[in-house]
Formats: sequence, C-alpha cells, structure tokens
Amino acid sequence: MDFSLSDELVELKERTERFVREQILPYESDNRQTAHGPADELRRELVALGRRAGLLSPHVGPEWGGLGLDHRAKEVVFEAAGYSPLGPVALNCFAPDEANMHLLEKVADERQKEEWLRPLAAGEIRSCFMMTEPAPGAGADPSMLQTTARRAGNSTDFVIDGTKWLITGAAGAAFAIIMAKNDSDALGPAGATMFLAPMDAPGIHIERVLDTLDR
Repeated sequence: MDFSLSDELVELKERTERFVREQILPYESDNRQTAHGPADELRRELVALGRRAGLLSPHVGPEWGGLGLDHRAKEVVFEAAGYSPLGPVALNCFAPDEANMHLLEKVADERQKEEWLRPLAAGEIRSCFMMTEPAPGAGADPSMLQTTARRAGNSTDFVIDGTKWLITGAAGAAFAIIMAKNDSDALGPAGATMFLAPMDAPGIHIERVLDTLDR
C-alpha cells in the first residue's frame, strides 16, 4: 500500500504548517490564555485567522460551513495544526467541539443542524459534552449513569435530573449534549440517551470551575 502524499496533500500540509508557524505560534505567549484555554476574545481572533486562511473546520461537510476533507486530508491538516496547542483552536477542530460536530452532522435533524451545527462549524459558538459524573456515577462507562431523564407528562419535553462534573468547555458553551438514563428507553438501565440542551436552559447551573493538578 502506498502511503505517500499526493502533490495536493503536500501543498495542503505545507500551507497548514506555514499558517500555524507564522500566524499562530506568536499567540502562545498571549496573556489572554487561561488555565482552561484561550479566553473567548482570543479564541475568536484565532478562528478568524483560520477562516481567512481557508482552513476552518476541515472535518465538517461544506454544506454546513466546513471543508469536507476526506480522512487522509484531515490527518494531514490535524497533524500540522498540532504543531501548536493553539493550532486546533484556530482551525476549529479542538475538543470537545470537533467530536460534537461529527455527532451532530451524523444524527441531528435539519432544525438542530441549522440551530447548533452551522454556528459551531463557523466558530461562532462553543459546545460541551456532559458525560462524567461524581462517584459513583459514570466516568467513561455510560451504564453507570446516575443522571435521569423522564418525560414531562404527555409532552415531548424531558425533565433531566443529575450532577455532572469536570465537563470540558462548559463555562462559555452555548449548548450541551447531555448523557442521561431515559426512563422510556427500551434498553432500560443499559440504555442511555443524548439530549441537546442550551446552556441557558432553566436548571443548568455551573457551580464551580475546577483546576487540575497541572494548572
């Protein structure tokens, strides 16, 4: 199997490397960086540079504002972006937003894509993924989820009860994907449902932001 890069991918690789080296590396000493990543003002500045360079959201389909690259081209861009910790921020392909964009593109309906995926792919908003819970709740095992979701009467709305913690990017996120046990799931206790919720929904409250040992 030939793993050599085509001329087109070599050009893309070099263009991404040059962009990160010349335009993003100088920001590594910017005092708008915090223990939890760049402040939103800095993030938006970096995203604007990525957009101007034509490198924004390489993993998202063009119909939603991304470049629609295939797996091999994405690998080239992601590797080049990683030359600086701020490279994935500038290209809008950093966690948790990158995975959330994949998820929304795959399973969200058209209304949800318009409301959440399009602005997320444009770098206009951020998101978070709420899975982890305090012990004895879920870490990486959804079967241990303590957060519950039940239908509100006969409506299509759900009431979600639970506590999440160590949720990357929760502060400042526009919406969350919340993992919860759904009382109407046919799988019962083994099942889990992902709910899309705006972070300003009633009942969502960030109690504190925890620093890790390396901060």
